[in-house]
Amino acid sequence: MLGRSSAALLPPVDEAIASGFVVAAEHQLAFQSDFLLRGIIESIPGPARDALRREAMSLSGRRRPAADQNRRLDAAPTAPVSATREDATGSCSRAHRLIMNGNAKAGIRVAEAVLAGPAVSLAARRDAEACLVLADLLLGGEGCDPMTEAILRERDAESGDAALAMALTARSTGLWSAGKLAEGLKLGRAAVRAGSEAEPVWRLHAQLALAGKLANLREFDEAEALINEAEAGLRGLPAPIWTAATAVMRSRLLLQAGRIGEARREAALATTAVEGDAVPMLRPLAYAVLSTASFYMGDLPAAIEYLRRGQRDADRQVVLDSVQYSWAEVLITVKQEGPRAAAQLLAGKHHRLPTQRRLYVEVPSAAAFLVLLARDVDDRDLERRVLDTVNGLAADNPRIQVVSLTAMHAHALANSAPAALALIIVQSRDPISVALATEELAKLYAAQAQAGGRPATPARAEEAATPPASCWSTLSDMEQRIAYLVSVGLTNRQIAKQVHLSAHTVNYHLRKIYRKLGFNTRAELAHAAATYSSRAAIYSMSGDQDWGAGSMTGKAS
Repeated sequence: MLGRSSAALLPPVDEAIASGFVVAAEHQLAFQSDFLLRGIIESIPGPARDALRREAMSLSGRRRPAADQNRRLDAAPTAPVSATREDATGSCSRAHRLIMNGNAKAGIRVAEAVLAGPAVSLAARRDAEACLVLADLLLGGEGCDPMTEAILRERDAESGDAALAMALTARSTGLWSAGKLAEGLKLGRAAVRAGSEAEPVWRLHAQLALAGKLANLREFDEAEALINEAEAGLRGLPAPIWTAATAVMRSRLLLQAGRIGEARREAALATTAVEGDAVPMLRPLAYAVLSTASFYMGDLPAAIEYLRRGQRDADRQVVLDSVQYSWAEVLITVKQEGPRAAAQLLAGKHHRLPTQRRLYVEVPSAAAFLVLLARDVDDRDLERRVLDTVNGLAADNPRIQVVSLTAMHAHALANSAPAALALIIVQSRDPISVALATEELAKLYAAQAQAGGRPATPARAEEAATPPASCWSTLSDMEQRIAYLVSVGLTNRQIAKQVHLSAHTVNYHLRKIYRKLGFNTRAELAHAAATYSSRAAIYSMSGDQDWGAGSMTGKAS
């Protein structure tokens, strides 16, 4: 297909899309999955594959691969020409490109060479300063390095100052990681304002960093608007670059919103991006999304493979720091080897994870998960560390509901408090937290019913068929909450009090739920909702092994 006109390509492209090999994204064609792409490439005989690559290079003007450019720059980082010349696309400096490619140390050397050079323009100086701040942040800085301090101390707020926008972003990220959410959010907004007139390649850092914080707080609409704005800026360049960055952040948002299929598609686009569109330093985060999404969908082999690929990339280069990498490994270890192996992981390799505040902001269900894990392995110290951390986080952020609900959920599980669990089901916007609370509340009600000599579930409920997970996505947030409350045995009047509606309105919603899911009775809905929430919950996904008598079993309960 190389060297043919666009019109001549239409029939084979249509055939590839119809066969499911290729999908049409918004601005490009992409393979359906990374596995499929690699399989196709490996199926081509070696000599033919080499010939195709040579032909592609000749058609594209024999452009030098990005990896070769990085190695050449790394070998001679202080050469005056390569220190000041823009990237081949004309959109970013070479130092900036190196950092985004995961070669932060080489980027630092190039940026320092720019600042040491004679007669440096104001724009070049600000770009080099911004590069140094970005590189320090990627190398583990918390926004407190001398360059960031100097910029924040000496610069007045000025729209278009990339270095100031980057310094504000770095300080915002440091405060956020420390659990000072309101301050971090305030500085994140200031960073976006400071960079509003900067080049799109610099605006995107402030925009995506703020979008990530808003998504953690479940402010999905505002977060998505920022991601879209950043993407529009990149695509508006004469030669669009780094579009994978927005795909990665969008995939994280979609995963947090419970839109798992969409999250997988966006993350797959990010991992298969090549040349100018690729952002190697963010690729491990996309693999973490793919791993976690695959885990939630019950595809453990894919989850393990994506985790391995992300770890391999992280070992090769500097990447964006995130708790998602270690959290995905904990989830997989629980499912693959059992809770005791996961507890050992948390006591060894990831011993800092239970006390990292940002974990409970990025993953609200993590506190509940770890409390259940601690209960199953009888680890009082783990439970104490989790509860102390979320208590401190909630105390420092009293007005942020996500944090308050996270702490309440952890304590409700530790103390078996049904009223608090019911509140989580009604108020939480995190689908995994709702699933965990629903399952635990169902167990508490079942225990109470058995103690009182009453059946735990309605007659013939076990015979009801459970619709596929995709059907539940057709329900609105209110309909899902009502279905969950039905599953734990509440009456329409009790549900009405929980969701602040009249009993008549609750009944109206129930009729819509029956119609959407194809049910006829309350018993069918109750059984299906309980089964669905169990399968969605991390602790009780269906599997082949039973790890013990605790709540964290390999088989759905």
